[in-house]
Amino acid sequence: MKIRRFNEEGHSKWINLYNEIFISINKLVVNPRAPGDSIIKGFTDDLKKQVKQLQEEMDSQELSEEVMDSIDVNFSSNYENSFNFAKDLNSALKNCSYKDISSDKNLWDWVSLKFFDQIFVPEKMRGYYPYRYILDLDWRVSMRHLARGPWWAINSYGDNAIIFTLTPLYQQNDNLEQFIKVNHMREMKIVTEIATKLYYNPEEKRLIPGVFKVQKKVKPGSFSRLKDKISHFSKVMNLWEMDAIDVIKILPKEFDIYK
Repeated sequence: MKIRRFNEEGHSKWINLYNEIFISINKLVVNPRAPGDSIIKGFTDDLKKQVKQLQEEMDSQELSEEVMDSIDVNFSSNYENSFNFAKDLNSALKNCSYKDISSDKNLWDWVSLKFFDQIFVPEKMRGYYPYRYILDLDWRVSMRHLARGPWWAINSYGDNAIIFTLTPLYQQNDNLEQFIKVNHMREMKIVTEIATKLYYNPEEKRLIPGVFKVQKKVKPGSFSRLKDKISHFSKVMNLWEMDAIDVIKILPKEFDIYK
């Protein structure tokens, strides 16, 4: 399958449909942070039919066009996590110019609808706000788009983005959002390599439990502490020219358990 992008008519149809879905759910929600079964109830049979119908029509010339230089990739109908999903997206778009696709709402929202059955799972997810499926380029929420966010991480950090994408497709990764908001961290790709070496267990293919969780009392050696130490180090040494292993060696004793 090659990636396509909505034309204005197709994009408008998708935006209008998801807004209907959002309104249907939101009117049942008492606490947006804990919507309970409101997502299940709000996503009615009629709305499901409308989504399916638009999915069947979305690849027509009337609603979309193929993205220039997109590569044909065998996408899965059941991704285990956003890491694998984003890697396939990145492969399909690897010949495309970053500046042409990064902010292309028609492209990323086409991807949202194409994989909607995997990124919108009422029985499991908690979030339902439009920015998860309709790209909003406001810096406060742009990484919450469930297709573009993981792709951006893979495109920027390669396999080290696994620390931000080893989550179900329907789950937004708060760690990615918090990380990229710190300018010097976002640009210093060595930080994600360090974090991957410290906190990812390749044998068990999982992250070390608890190190990314935001807590009132910061856990020694956690990702929050790593960001603090990197910030301190960057003021007194040139981390841009250091290897990840060299930085890990100078981390204080609290990190020894993860080395």
